[in-house]
Amino acid sequence: MQIRTEKFKDAAAIRIVHQAAFGQAAEANLVEALREDEESFPHYSRVAVTDRGEIVGHVLLSRIYIEDIPSLALAPVGVKPVWQRKGIGSELIRQVIEEAREAGESHIVVLGHDSYYPQFGFERAVDYGIEAPFPVPADFFLIMPLERQALKGIQGIVRYSKPFSTV
Repeated sequence: MQIRTEKFKDAAAIRIVHQAAFGQAAEANLVEALREDEESFPHYSRVAVTDRGEIVGHVLLSRIYIEDIPSLALAPVGVKPVWQRKGIGSELIRQVIEEAREAGESHIVVLGHDSYYPQFGFERAVDYGIEAPFPVPADFFLIMPLERQALKGIQGIVRYSKPFSTV
């Protein structure tokens, strides 16, 4: 299994990954909309590729804001069902987090399972005074600082880019 940066030619295969992983087109549509949106332009996107060249997983980080402070959203993360529970999603997440950290990004927000994302360093956003722009249980709206003190003095409501309003 190889994890690499997404290429332009991967778009159709990435769509198939998300449709299979989620059993619907919403997440695949989100990825495509984020690619076209200037404000949220996906900065960090990785795919998992088998030895046969099949793309079986994908992860995306795109620009969002906490009030007016730049941040990133981790969404979506998808792995084809046959390939799930083999550590592919975790490795995709680890690599995209490291890429963002090396690029000097400050933090990443995710709406996800509180039993899964803390292993990567995510914590409840509300504990830092950071809130979702929609009703969501506090245990599922998480944030991870990528640098020391990155969350110091930051409070407010997360502002997602327009494509997220379609999911």
